[in-house]
Amino acid sequence: MRILFILTLFMPSVLMAQFDPPAGQIGSHAIHVSSSQFIAWAKSAEIVRGPQEIGNDMLGLVTSGVDSFALLKAGENPCVSLGDGGSAILQFEYSIRNGEGPDFAVFENSFDGLFLELAFVEVSSDGFNFIRFPATSFTDTAIQITAFSYLEAKLLNNLAGKHEMLYGTPFDLEELRDTPGLNINAISHIRLVDIVGSINPQFCSRDAGGRIINDPFPTPFPSSGFDLDAVGVIHDNNPIGIISIDDNRNISIFPQPANGMVNFSAPEFHDKKGQIIILTIDGKLYESYSGVFNSSGVWSIDTSNFNSGCYIAFIDVDGKKYYSKLIVQ
Repeated sequence: MRILFILTLFMPSVLMAQFDPPAGQIGSHAIHVSSSQFIAWAKSAEIVRGPQEIGNDMLGLVTSGVDSFALLKAGENPCVSLGDGGSAILQFEYSIRNGEGPDFAVFENSFDGLFLELAFVEVSSDGFNFIRFPATSFTDTAIQITAFSYLEAKLLNNLAGKHEMLYGTPFDLEELRDTPGLNINAISHIRLVDIVGSINPQFCSRDAGGRIINDPFPTPFPSSGFDLDAVGVIHDNNPIGIISIDDNRNISIFPQPANGMVNFSAPEFHDKKGQIIILTIDGKLYESYSGVFNSSGVWSIDTSNFNSGCYIAFIDVDGKKYYSKLIVQ
């Protein structure tokens, strides 16, 4: 019994250390808008507004902001409010892919990194089926977080809005690898769903473990709920800025034209993880592969089921990206 009592005393400090702290603190994963990691921003947004206060129909829906405020670089537009349970679906110029580390980040407008309004993050590779990042909230639910209360960022994971304005909360598609119906190398849509922060089981939102998520509630204002600023892309399938294999003659793709197995080879790739992404000539994803080059620096893929024609082959190893034509007979 004494051991259990001691463990109970230390439980809060264990939970407090679960996830990364607020922006600016050592160990934080937050990414500032000025980071060179960001290569693109959303090009279209569709907002479905939620109520100012769920369960109180007299107040109506939120009205703050317009759909286009979710576009462009974070900080360049005002925000658009989602309201309780509201949502936003964003699309991009090029599909987002799984690269090394985080692949995109979501920006909210918390002014101090303490008053936090949260949202689930979901992704889709077809625009219809959305997969949610497994979110975690260890915030205590004994007392309701109000419009004048604070949240601890280090008790939250995979929830957009855990960092202050101009600092994006990053998400890594690797976490969703092997999810049926999802191609993590061709994410076409991102959906954000506002957390209804009520601890009332009738209205509450729950994390991946079934825990009630406690965030500011009620916030009966025209700007209620998650305030979406922007979504910044870190890895996508834009062919611009990728090194041609002609400029890196140690890399070769053979045989060409291919008719069956084709080899991607470079001595310096030996035993290294990488990606090979095959696009159609108009830039659409055709196939994608994640794996490891063998001890000789060779990775072979089977093109026997490819349609005959010309493709663009991308190789991504150690954050360096190369491209070349791939011709299949």
